[in-house]
Amino acid sequence: MRSFLIIAALMLTNGVVADDHAGMTPGDGAFTTIMLQTSDLDRYISSLKSNLQVQERTGAMVAGFCVTKTGHDYPGQMMVWNGFASVADALDASMKYDAMAAPEPGFAALRSIQYSATWKPLKPFKLDPGYERAMRVVVPADKVMSFVKEMTVLEAAVQSAGHDMNIGVFQALGGGAIEANNLFVRTVARDAASFGRVVDDYFAGNSYNGGWDRGMAMVSEVVNDQFEQCEQIYTAK
Repeated sequence: MRSFLIIAALMLTNGVVADDHAGMTPGDGAFTTIMLQTSDLDRYISSLKSNLQVQERTGAMVAGFCVTKTGHDYPGQMMVWNGFASVADALDASMKYDAMAAPEPGFAALRSIQYSATWKPLKPFKLDPGYERAMRVVVPADKVMSFVKEMTVLEAAVQSAGHDMNIGVFQALGGGAIEANNLFVRTVARDAASFGRVVDDYFAGNSYNGGWDRGMAMVSEVVNDQFEQCEQIYTAK
């Protein structure tokens, strides 16, 4: 299942007010993420794929993981993500499973959890994991929806140029001091070479309708910039 049920509205953080949503439609559902460090990447991923009862227990619709390939904050960096039909379902899941308080026996020896967060997509997002650029950026509150619009323009232009690429913009809920001011921008291609071709075209003169340039002009800070390899491992029956 690669799409989520549509929810009508959500009160967002960072001071974004209702008038700023004119002409924009938030994406469906919500995601939760657990940022972690693993001492044995292959063993942990194998254990993760063999222990999907957590997803069943929390009511996740989809789940997967992303392994950091470049731009690491620390060795063995990866992220486990779960997708839900609504923010209500995502927040309720944290009451059914607390990874820090009660780690699954198969996981405990292999991972060190850094923190967790819930994310609301600010634009429609096609879930199709692959090779992904994960950027955390700070955008002034009064420019957030304009930034989202430019990422939407960029996505359409890249796809019109024949590239298979999806762009998501997410806002954190309960992400602590680490995520409090960030927008999470995920740019997704099928593989590394496919992603590279989009970048090559950009530097060769394809502005993709200027969406990237106008969007990045609104960014006051790039917090981090990483490439990740992502995979979906669970779909609810």
